[in-house]
Amino acid sequence: MNYEKIKSAALALLVLISLAFTWGIWNYQPSYQTIADSADENIVTEVEIGEERKLSDLLKPSRLISHQEGSHYGTIAKQDLDWVMKEMREWTFMEPENISNSLSEAEFSKLLSSNSHVELFFSSPIPFNTFKTMVSFNDKTVPNAVFNRIVITEAEQKNKAFVYFVSVKERLVFKSEVQTGSLREFKQRYVENHDRLEPYISYQVPDGARLYVRKEPPVLTVQSYLPEQIDADTFKRALFNDPSYVQRSSSGAGEGYTTDGTSFMRINSSTGTVRYVNPSVVTEPVPLDQLIEKSIDFVNEHHGWVDSYRLFQTKPGSTEISYRLFLGDFPVFSPQGMASMTELSQIWGRERIYQYDRSSFIVELDKPFPSGTGTVELKSGQEALNEVLKLETVNPKLLTDMRIGYEMTVKQESPKVVVAFEPFWYYQYNGTWQKLVTDEGGRLDGLE
Repeated sequence: MNYEKIKSAALALLVLISLAFTWGIWNYQPSYQTIADSADENIVTEVEIGEERKLSDLLKPSRLISHQEGSHYGTIAKQDLDWVMKEMREWTFMEPENISNSLSEAEFSKLLSSNSHVELFFSSPIPFNTFKTMVSFNDKTVPNAVFNRIVITEAEQKNKAFVYFVSVKERLVFKSEVQTGSLREFKQRYVENHDRLEPYISYQVPDGARLYVRKEPPVLTVQSYLPEQIDADTFKRALFNDPSYVQRSSSGAGEGYTTDGTSFMRINSSTGTVRYVNPSVVTEPVPLDQLIEKSIDFVNEHHGWVDSYRLFQTKPGSTEISYRLFLGDFPVFSPQGMASMTELSQIWGRERIYQYDRSSFIVELDKPFPSGTGTVELKSGQEALNEVLKLETVNPKLLTDMRIGYEMTVKQESPKVVVAFEPFWYYQYNGTWQKLVTDEGGRLDGLE
């Protein structure tokens, strides 16, 4: 056999071997074992503190006011506010038109409180870009603006209404319209049958917007609960990228967790508060619609929603956002300096979170502690408003809202922790919510 024949035979053999390998690769089917059958494997499970929530679960109006012939009627009932938001999701809004410059001061004021006008109030500014993810607009492009009230008025044409998106402080008004058969039911519920709503009084803030306060003295319950403490290890696994590198330390203020100084977390079990901080993140304002989206997604990643929270406070150009605990229809506040007992708040950088404050308690608000219940009759709205206006520290021009809320306090009743909820009048002054404290207080009955 000469040299050329040897080379040809070797080349043919290599080609056959290559074809055999290729055939094997194409037809090889490895035997995969399912995760369910791999009991001995270390599987990283998703951290679940509570549950995920949608924007519609967290973004709700703070109240509805119906203006009828110089009188005002309103509701803060969750079932009413949810019904309105559900109806609006069925509407299609025409492209909003900026009519701010065409309104005089008198026309602007009349728009808000004219007869048969219905106002929806929001605690936080709402970007159009956020709102359009909840409702339908006939145009994909919406104004790059925010609003904190929605005014719904009748039009001459049947089943048609004009809707105004208003930012009161900036005096911005965007006019839209809707046409739907469900407007008839809306009118029956909140215009024609307004007597089913609570009467409200109004107060014209000097150089500001009109303020509405519930008129009748409400009787509310005082309630206590035995909260469940979320395990510290759960927060560690939820908030640190690699929990195996986290070091633990203890002090009188609670437990601390850190990763060589790049981020740390502190849990105070006596007050039920958690703070996570990543100092390596530089805080930087992001568009408000993105801030809202990021904040919800962040908590959803560790199924961090427990009890009942609503978007409560933020503003355009800010890095901060907060969601507040609600007991039924009422917001819950905490003593000064202990905000994270009743707030889930965040501070953001461009891409990552800088600070995260929240409660480590699950209160289970539908399961009050039987021996800690009673009732309190608060002052009427007019009496409470008069008390606020008499305070030497209050400039009426800086008064922006007033409502009833609960104060949550923590009591150590060895070996358990008890949280108590007591109703008070609260007022928003210069952007901050403060409890109205008077010498008389409310009348308290039924506490054991």
